[in-house]
Amino acid sequence: MLTPEQDRTFAADGAVTIDTPFTSNDIQSAAAAIDRLLLREKPQGGPEPGHRIQRTSDYFEPALLHLIQHSFLESTAKSALRAEAVDFFATAIAKTYPEPGKPFSFWEHVDIKYRTADLDGRPRNMICSCLLWLTDVTPDSAPLMFRPGSHRIIAAEMDRNPAYIDNPEPFAKLPKLPYAEPRPLLAKAGQLTVCTTATVHGASVNTGTRDRKVIFITFVPKGYAIRANMAIMDKMRAYQNELRRLLRPERVHILPEVSAQPAAAHAS
Repeated sequence: MLTPEQDRTFAADGAVTIDTPFTSNDIQSAAAAIDRLLLREKPQGGPEPGHRIQRTSDYFEPALLHLIQHSFLESTAKSALRAEAVDFFATAIAKTYPEPGKPFSFWEHVDIKYRTADLDGRPRNMICSCLLWLTDVTPDSAPLMFRPGSHRIIAAEMDRNPAYIDNPEPFAKLPKLPYAEPRPLLAKAGQLTVCTTATVHGASVNTGTRDRKVIFITFVPKGYAIRANMAIMDKMRAYQNELRRLLRPERVHILPEVSAQPAAAHAS
């Protein structure tokens, strides 16, 4: 659960990093699972593998399921969304390999946009992304870069221009607005960053010598309709349905009710 100060930071900046009850064994086991799932193999006859590898909602490792269904994440998402109940939506894992000697750089975009009423409602009608860091995140280990408060500046633009809803969108195509300067999200292994990907944000280069590993777990207010294309929604629903068999019986309630899942609105 967020403290009042943490809630104010989340609301204003779009991201806040908090401590968690996860044990060192929880974190190390999840990191080892990501190592098994994200193998950096060069395709035969193909290009060199990328330095950032990720997967989305297609894995069922026990160490990762333990995190996905943990009550701490549910209570944190309920607090961040000001919701009495939340639905699990999706999860992703990412591993960023070192590129020592390469200059630091990053790319910026937004995944989704909201109106001010969505950000300030009860519940907040938005996706809450929980980024659980499985390794320390330092300035030289590919910190996520973000522009604090940019989600609110874009929301104000949407209030003025309701037709402006394209998702996702690179920074270069966003309206020229008074965004804050990019800031790195730094954290210790086992900490959690609660954020909205409606902020201007993006991955950066790992200029250090250690891998950076993270699991993303996203929630929405119960019954909230995700604005995404049908291919994405079909994949998410298939994953949720498989989780229904694998989660502990007392944790299945975090999954959307099958009969209540609304049709997704298309977004570009």
